[in-house]
Amino acid sequence: MDDRIKTDGFVLKKKSLLHKDVLVTFFSADFGKITAIAKGVKKLTSRRAAHIQTGNLINIQMQKSHEIWYLRSTELISGFIKVRNKVKSDAVYLYLFTLDRLLPEEQNEYEIYKLTKKFFIEVSKPDAHVKATLTKILQKTLNILGYGDQKHKLPQLLQIVENNIEEKLPYHDIL
Repeated sequence: MDDRIKTDGFVLKKKSLLHKDVLVTFFSADFGKITAIAKGVKKLTSRRAAHIQTGNLINIQMQKSHEIWYLRSTELISGFIKVRNKVKSDAVYLYLFTLDRLLPEEQNEYEIYKLTKKFFIEVSKPDAHVKATLTKILQKTLNILGYGDQKHKLPQLLQIVENNIEEKLPYHDIL
């Protein structure tokens, strides 16, 4: 992999580090799941802070130094404002949590990236059927990743994920 990359990606999660730094995990179209350090992003003057909110789709520029990725710049593509209500955001966070736990680091998963984009677009619609959309997209994601090809209802899909990641999923009002 090149020492500098530019790609689009979803913010899967972020974790505060010491000082003013944040560890951010992205899911990109070209490089799969990548974790990078965002130096100084907790400063009040940081322009990148608003971009790296969980669930945002952003344009990312990163550089690798001593086997560690560093976030250089970001540009917001979509904040998916229409998914920021309780039920929709619970479904989005559940799906992103699942992706973070199941996807390998730095391995291209373009089909899953397309499904993720489709999921966000579908859930953003005013008349979205969140549970049905989550079930359909999660089923396809698990199929692509090799966790079976049978049709399941959402509770069974969530159980399959929990069994494979060996921890409880953070779902609330989705079921």
